Amino acid sequence: MYRIYALILCLCLVGCTQKKDIEVSTQKENFSYEEVSENFSKLQCGDIINIENSHYISNIAIPGRWKHTLIYLGSLKQVQELLDTSFPYYEKIMKMYKTQKEILVLDANVGGVQIRTFDQMANLKNESYLKAMTCFRFLKENTFIKDFLKNALDYLNYPYDYQMDLSSDQELYCSELVVCSLKKMNITLSKQTQVFKYRIISPTDLIEELVEKKLVKNVLILLK
Repeated sequence: MYRIYALILCLCLVGCTQKKDIEVSTQKENFSYEEVSENFSKLQCGDIINIENSHYISNIAIPGRWKHTLIYLGSLKQVQELLDTSFPYYEKIMKMYKTQKEILVLDANVGGVQIRTFDQMANLKNESYLKAMTCFRFLKENTFIKDFLKNALDYLNYPYDYQMDLSSDQELYCSELVVCSLKKMNITLSKQTQVFKYRIISPTDLIEELVEKKLVKNVLILLK
C-alpha cells in the first residue's frame, strides 16, 4: 500500500512538471505570461518564488496553497546587477540568454535541477496554468545572496528526489533545493508536513518558516 502512496505522492510533487493532468480551471482565471511579465521589474536576482498551478494533481496532495518553488535569476540586466565574471556560474548563466530577452529561473523538477526560462513554468507558453504567484526577498546583503545562489547552482543537474528524502541532498525536489542551499550557510529549516508516510518541507512550509525567522520579506503577490 505504501508503494501506491509513494507513487501518488511522486506524481503530485511533480506538479513541478509540464504534464497536464486534471483540468480544473480556465485560462481566463489564470495569469498569462504577459500579465506576469509586467511584474518582472519588481523582482531581483535571488528572490524566492512560489506558484500555484490550476491543472495539476499536485493541487490535491501537496499540502498548503503553494505547489512549486523556484529561484528567480531574472533578466540579463538583473543578473548582471548582482553577479559579475568572478561568480563561478556566471558564464553558464550567460549562455542561457540566447536572445538576451529571456527571464531565467533555477528550480528542481522531474528533469533534475535546471536553469530554465520563466515561460516554462505552469505551461505559460501555451494555455496558462498559473493561478497565483508570490515572491519573497532575503533580508540580507548581496554577499549572502551570491553565496545562496552559488550553493543552489552547485546542485545543477542533480536528479529529482522522488523519495522525498530530507536526510540527503543527492536528489532534490523544488523546495528542498532552497532548504539544502541554506543549510550550507548554517540556516536550518525544519517545518515539515506529513504526507502519507513521508515528512516533506512543502513550498508553503518553506515560505512560512522563512517569514517566521525574519529571513525574507514579501515583495509581490499575484492573485485572481
